Formats: sequence, structure tokens, C-alpha cells
Amino acid sequence: MSDGRAPASSDRPVLDGPPPGMDAADRSLLAVATDVLERRYRAGVHEVAAALRLVDGTVVTGLHVEASAGRASVCAESAALSAAVVAGAAVESVVGVLRRPSGTLHLIEPCGVCAELLGDHAPDARVWVAVGDGFGPVGVAELLPFRRRRAARSVSDSASDVELRDT
Repeated sequence: MSDGRAPASSDRPVLDGPPPGMDAADRSLLAVATDVLERRYRAGVHEVAAALRLVDGTVVTGLHVEASAGRASVCAESAALSAAVVAGAAVESVVGVLRRPSGTLHLIEPCGVCAELLGDHAPDARVWVAVGDGFGPVGVAELLPFRRRRAARSVSDSASDVELRDT
């Protein structure tokens, strides 16, 4: 039963510039993601953009693409991760930006599916997320600390072509 208050998820801190402690390289990622979102934003269709920096300095981006059948939607982080895999270098840092219809910007952490994909393909990356009333970087492993792995399924690390095996 609702008490009339907005759900906690709408209490995400507003992003009004680079967060304190964000280094110059990640500030650049934030600027790239924000620029993509400002250019392509459409309420209900393209509300999140992500920028990933690879260890070789390459920056790749992705844009949320909403579908009329929700399951067919593509998250910005997974779109950017696909571009990172194509580029062939490991992901170092991830920044995702959400724009609300009111125009406010927010850093947003990857959804569970994207966190799983990042765990498989960018396990050593850091991700900027909302932490309390502010923002901070966390390791990809912290996104899903008790993530489930399917037995006997291997995942290829595209950056080094090393095969990772489940135990």
C-alpha cells in the first residue's frame, strides 16, 4: 500500500557537475556521456548514456534504446560494453548518466544484467555510482557481490583472450 511518497529510487542525488574526487580522466568520461545524452535524449526512449574508458585510452559510448516490449530494450552500458569488446582492450572505467524528463541529470549504476555482463567482460573496471547523498567509484565486483555463476560455463576475456573458467 502506498503512503503517497515517491519510491526511494527517485531520491537519486542530482548531478550538478563532476563529483568531488573524480579524476580528470573520469571527468572526461562524464562529459562524453553527458554530451551523448544531451544530443540524443528522448523521454522514455533514450534516457541513459554510458561512456567507458579502455586501458589504451580509447573511449566508447552506448545509448539506452527503449523498446515497446521492455525485454527487448538495450541498456547504455551493455551497448558501450559491446563496443569495448569490439575495440579489443580491457575496460578501465565506466560512467553512466540518466536524464529525468524534468531535465535533471544523475549518475546511475548499471542494472543487474549489465552488472553481470561487466563482471564477465570487465571485472577489473571501476564504475561511478550514487553513494548516499553523493557519488563515488566502486569496483565491478562490488555491484553484484554474491553473483551467481553457471557451472562449466567459460567466459572469454576479449582483451587478453584468456579463458576464464567457473569453479
